Amino acid sequence: MSSKSKILIVDDDIEYLKSLARALKGDFSIVTASSSAEAKELLLSNPDLALFDIRLDDVDINNREGIEILKFVKKEMPTIPVVMMTAYGDIDLAVEAMKLGAADFVQKGDFSELKKTIRNVLERVKLERKLSVLEEDLHRLESWEIVGDDPKVLEIKKLVDMIAKDGQTTVLIRGETGTGKELVARAIHERGIRKEGSFVPVAISALSPTVVESELFGYEKGAFTGADKRKTGYIEKADGGILFLDEIGELNNEIQIKLLRFLDNRIFCRMGSTDEINVDIQLLAATNRNLEKAVEDKSFRAELYYRLNTVQVFLPTLAERVGDIPELAYHFLSFFRGQGRTRIEKISEPSMWLLEEYDWPGNVRELKNCIERAIIFAERNMQKEITPEVLPHELQKSSYIVSPGFPVKLPVDRINIDEELARVELGYIGKALKSSGGKKTEAWKLLGYNDRFAIRRRIKTIFTKFPNLVEEFNYVAEQYKV
Repeated sequence: MSSKSKILIVDDDIEYLKSLARALKGDFSIVTASSSAEAKELLLSNPDLALFDIRLDDVDINNREGIEILKFVKKEMPTIPVVMMTAYGDIDLAVEAMKLGAADFVQKGDFSELKKTIRNVLERVKLERKLSVLEEDLHRLESWEIVGDDPKVLEIKKLVDMIAKDGQTTVLIRGETGTGKELVARAIHERGIRKEGSFVPVAISALSPTVVESELFGYEKGAFTGADKRKTGYIEKADGGILFLDEIGELNNEIQIKLLRFLDNRIFCRMGSTDEINVDIQLLAATNRNLEKAVEDKSFRAELYYRLNTVQVFLPTLAERVGDIPELAYHFLSFFRGQGRTRIEKISEPSMWLLEEYDWPGNVRELKNCIERAIIFAERNMQKEITPEVLPHELQKSSYIVSPGFPVKLPVDRINIDEELARVELGYIGKALKSSGGKKTEAWKLLGYNDRFAIRRRIKTIFTKFPNLVEEFNYVAEQYKV
């Protein structure tokens, strides 16, 4: 059973104060004060709402003590809503009180109207606070947070903070599709000195080669057929902030030259104009191409490559940071729950095992899409958790089933139990190596081996007995030169 809302009533008319307290005490918990000094002491008890006489401590017609204590509350205790009372119908003072932050005002005498006003204000404050909490949660979920504790990810976080604080360095972000290159760019913006400026993302591959120049640099009216008015380009829109050029390896040679000139001094001209425009931007670029090879075959200018290559951020594939999969999966589940799309809070153990075993060619983006798909089907089935059957088919190997009690793949047909156990053991060894960033000392300690040679002897024994497993566990074989 919820307790009554605490209301502080402040009025210098003692008799009216008593009658008002009697009228409200059945619905609310009441505390009273007959002066502003007394009211300030009682405000420390943090009432749910304060009810002030607008002409408190009245000595003349120009008295404004009620307004003054309202100012005090809004400055010192802004979370306490204030309702102002007046016996004079003084609209000017009431309007002033509302501008200063009063939640509402009422005329004295009508207790039923006063109760209604108090309830409305309390309900509105409750909803506003709930909305504020939801907005904070949503901001946290939508903030460009780099999730994971893999050593490679921790190094990226440090690098992002360094770049963000500098605010000038040109950065090249590299990684496979879906590894989170734009996420890193936005994290640099959100954490950096350019946070108040614009973040302007440009997907080069989404632009036709014939419009890349006009989109980046803008143009003047009459610059070409169809240019019926001036257009501001992406570079100019990013002034004071960050320009993010995604898939920069797709730029043609002509635009590469123009971009190189711009990077020399941050000066450019719109198409159709000779007027120079100077902008203050930080340039972040991203690519999944091998730019070194592109420089060799002359499809990408070496000068531009070196200009972009001031600082590089390399993003690992999801397969290289498999230990982060549980945290990422729950991060995406929380994200969709924050959007109001699901009430599911759990991923079953067999499901998580399947997520960790999958290769994720589409990287983090594919994992996010997987969780989104899973909640759609789980909600349709009225499930309380994500189970294997609602995961995409590619995660559910048709020749395997998952035992709910033990996270091991069990082939449907006859099995060689020794080979299957060896496969499980190699799987754990591979996970330990990846989670330790390939550091063998950490891996054998993590697996509970007695010394660093024990794990090597065990791997050699397994591969000697089951040479067919070498290809399947190539990563382990390469690490130990088997």
